[in-house]
Amino acid sequence: MSYKKTKLIPGNRQSVEVQEAFVKEYDKLKESAEKGEIHLLFFDPTHQVHNTINGTCWQTKGKRGTVIVPSNTGRKRISVLGAVNAITGSCTTIITENNCDKDMVIATFNEIKKEYSDDKEIVIILDNAPYNHSYKTIEEASLLGIRLIFLPTYSPNLNLIERLWKFLKKIVLKNKYYKTFLEFKKAIETFFENIQIYSHNILKLLNSKFEILKEE
Repeated sequence: MSYKKTKLIPGNRQSVEVQEAFVKEYDKLKESAEKGEIHLLFFDPTHQVHNTINGTCWQTKGKRGTVIVPSNTGRKRISVLGAVNAITGSCTTIITENNCDKDMVIATFNEIKKEYSDDKEIVIILDNAPYNHSYKTIEEASLLGIRLIFLPTYSPNLNLIERLWKFLKKIVLKNKYYKTFLEFKKAIETFFENIQIYSHNILKLLNSKFEILKEE
């Protein structure tokens, strides 16, 4: 036995069969994208609060808390609506101080269409948030030539962009103190403006090794 932090997983997770069925469908879509027949993206928003996130780092052995990082008391946050290309690792984003809603999702879809302006079908895999399922969102996606594929419910483990958000926190937020909200926002904006620096890391993250959450 060892004393370690617990791991959180969705309590209402889908069955193994449903998760594996999605992975099979994804493999077919990925093959089509690799052949250049479609553009394949994963979409999701992330909300980051202006505060320090504790992370691991090298510290003096035998002492606890030798590295101290300041924190903020504010709760101001920004939203990043992003779509990552499952094949190339490129990322389309909108960064805003507003909350995510159907209008913001549609705005992101329009940015995606600008980036992928050829005649190939755009396929976006996304979760089941209400704003993703709204009639207005689905109608606008259809007008833009975007096909929406919804993940099995309660399955963040199957959404590849969750790995990008985790990487963002590691690079920009963990053990990093930003005194002002403007500095905090600029750091996140700079990450995405220069995301090609991390292209090798991101492509490694976007592998097809999905974690299938087992039933108890």
